[in-house]
Amino acid sequence: MWLDGGSSGRDSGSGSDRRADDRVAEPVEPAESSEPSTPEPVAAPRTEAPRAVASGALMDASHAGTLSAGCEALFRSTDTALQWAWRVLQLTKAGADAGTLASAARLRALDFLDRIPPHVRRSVAELLGYSNLWQAVCTRLGRPVARSHEELLRELGEDLQLLLRGAQARLGTAAALEQGLLVHVGRLRESRAGEPGAPLELRAAVDAFTHAVSEVMAAASAYRRAWEAAEAELGESAAWLNAGDPGFVTWLAEHLASTVFPWRQAHAAVRLLRELGALSGQP
Repeated sequence: MWLDGGSSGRDSGSGSDRRADDRVAEPVEPAESSEPSTPEPVAAPRTEAPRAVASGALMDASHAGTLSAGCEALFRSTDTALQWAWRVLQLTKAGADAGTLASAARLRALDFLDRIPPHVRRSVAELLGYSNLWQAVCTRLGRPVARSHEELLRELGEDLQLLLRGAQARLGTAAALEQGLLVHVGRLRESRAGEPGAPLELRAAVDAFTHAVSEVMAAASAYRRAWEAAEAELGESAAWLNAGDPGFVTWLAEHLASTVFPWRQAHAAVRLLRELGALSGQP
């Protein structure tokens, strides 16, 4: 069997001190990814045979690509919404003479800038850490070290639980972001209906900002669904693993070991997003 000592949450040391976390060393083979344009200065187990599990999203190794693509869509749509938020701020001003729409739109733009970009940054960082964790599991499982079935079952179970808890935590982050964006869109639409006689340029900017935030919400919803799929497949695999079938245990270990490349690609793509965000200050 192909398995190294320790579990997925352990590094190359020995014993119980070999747990790894989201700070596993970054891989050295980045995948190519195109850079976005520079923004404007403004700114219970199933009853089927284990083979059925192989048809799931986890088993065809699609989660890495889906999650990285979803994260990129979230990042890029947020970048666009940021530019419109700054535009709205340019067209509004605080004070007693500000109209109803100007005051409301300015408040919504400031609230967006204060809350959403930091949450998107956190989503990027969390996926980057998760890709580190998954690659640690993949790499260790790919090393040829003999283990008894009992040892393999125990260590693989630890690996799977670690990945499952990580996915559940990130699903919570994604769901919170989606909910926050839903609130933003609702408040923006309410503000837009508050002063039909406001200047045309301001109304157009608020409409564009509302549309941009709606796009961010759509991206956040897709990203949340991707984490939901990953969490569901990991949970299903954990349930199958608990059945202790030797064939499935061996197959799962080999499968996970084979997914290192897509997760390496995902890692490179998300790391680029983090670097781009740091360079531009956005999101």
